[in-house]
Amino acid sequence: MRVAVLEDNPARAILLEQTLRLSGHEAVRFREGGALMQALRNEPYALLLMAWEVPGIPARDVLLWIRRTLGDALPVMLLSQHNDDDHIARCFAHGADAFLPPPVRHAELAARVDALLRRMAPVAQACGDLELGAYRFVLAERRAFVNGRLVKLAPKEYELAVLLFRHAGQLLLRQTIEEAVWHRSMPCASRTVDSHLSRVRTKLALEPRNGVRLSAVYATGCRLDLVEQP
Repeated sequence: MRVAVLEDNPARAILLEQTLRLSGHEAVRFREGGALMQALRNEPYALLLMAWEVPGIPARDVLLWIRRTLGDALPVMLLSQHNDDDHIARCFAHGADAFLPPPVRHAELAARVDALLRRMAPVAQACGDLELGAYRFVLAERRAFVNGRLVKLAPKEYELAVLLFRHAGQLLLRQTIEEAVWHRSMPCASRTVDSHLSRVRTKLALEPRNGVRLSAVYATGCRLDLVEQP
């Protein structure tokens, strides 16, 4: 699985990357929070390993941004040079799912990563892939395929696409979409849902030639229908 690593210290970064690769994961390293946040907007990751002491945007702000933007979909393990009770409690309050105190050891890190991935994705592991015609979603890895070709979706685009395909043939109310994907109601004038639907339609080629049609229902919502291929 693809694991994002936020760590600017070269020695610690090497330890993290090697441990992940030896456990069969793909490690993608970021040296500061801004680059990580930009990547998370565009690419899915199964897990984030994040050092608390990083330059640039404070780790606390990065973590709060992740929870506001991605919700609880991305499990986050924090690594810190501090291990007092108050500090650990604040990390969890800001949205961390796990905390690894110093010193970091290969075997413990590998075991904790695997345990967190198992704990955070029981539904995806139980359900396996979501398949419909030319489309396949590998839920455990948050990847989408069209006719066997991998399509890169931003995290919210992926969640929206899975929601559409889970409810194919049904009318999805706009409020349902907002709550399921963004975990909040949008202002009436907001174009967030519309812009994401447009990008999902384009990236996944939701067209009759691929056996589906995405239709907007004015002021109500949208629906994804199966159609006979021409």
